[in-house]
Amino acid sequence: MAIFAQLNSNGIVQNLCKISNGSASTEENGVAFCQQVWGAGQYIQTFEDSIKGNKRNKNAEIGDHYDSVTDSFYSTNIVQNNRRPSRWLNLPNGTSYCINYRVASTTFLSLIVKQYSDPNEGTILPHDFGRSNFVSAPTGTPYAIIRDPVSRFVSAYSLRVRGVPGWYPVDQFIDWMIEQDKTKLNPHFIPQVNIVGFPEPSGITYFDFAKHLTPLATILGLPTPIPQRNKTDTSKKPILTPDQITKLQNFYSDDMALYAKVHAKT
Repeated sequence: MAIFAQLNSNGIVQNLCKISNGSASTEENGVAFCQQVWGAGQYIQTFEDSIKGNKRNKNAEIGDHYDSVTDSFYSTNIVQNNRRPSRWLNLPNGTSYCINYRVASTTFLSLIVKQYSDPNEGTILPHDFGRSNFVSAPTGTPYAIIRDPVSRFVSAYSLRVRGVPGWYPVDQFIDWMIEQDKTKLNPHFIPQVNIVGFPEPSGITYFDFAKHLTPLATILGLPTPIPQRNKTDTSKKPILTPDQITKLQNFYSDDMALYAKVHAKT
């Protein structure tokens, strides 16, 4: 049995059409069969065993959105309920690292796994390691990387993460984000001051994403030079208007003030 999602003009799944595998020997044949039976329109095949990163992200349900850019289905039932915004890893050398999403987190988590995880545990994905070990407050000497808030937003929006309406045009997405509770946003978009902790941990030292990655890696006891991982495809980055930039700067006003201090340091 093959299943095809029938989409409306906004990319929302209106109907799930089940046909025999014989009528869908290829996806193109399945689409042609659906159009013949249910009428002209857009039909996209979905799969019951869909997983993240494979076979269009999830098994499509009525009401889901199909994003043509990522060729994936996403649930439109989105609730921001981030219960642990502050994220820290306490390392064996007495330091603590803040897991700040879209701020070299994958790079540093990969190095931390390589340096400190048990090799007998097999392959460990960086963010799986982070989720399994992060705590809400540091016990060692705290360190965090801070990024220009607007640049971080552009990178996060381009990634099309789950848990937010990433298929919205950027202007509509910014308006959606501004309406949310900052403290409960998806970790890719939550203000960096909330990920660090509000108020900030005592004795924290900040590093600038633009120029201080290697010095921080050395302090955390990690190997250098720093590899480049999870770089955002520049073709997917939106070009923001001055009005959009102003909205983001106002929304991330605390981050703007913090980054200005961090960036000013030599």
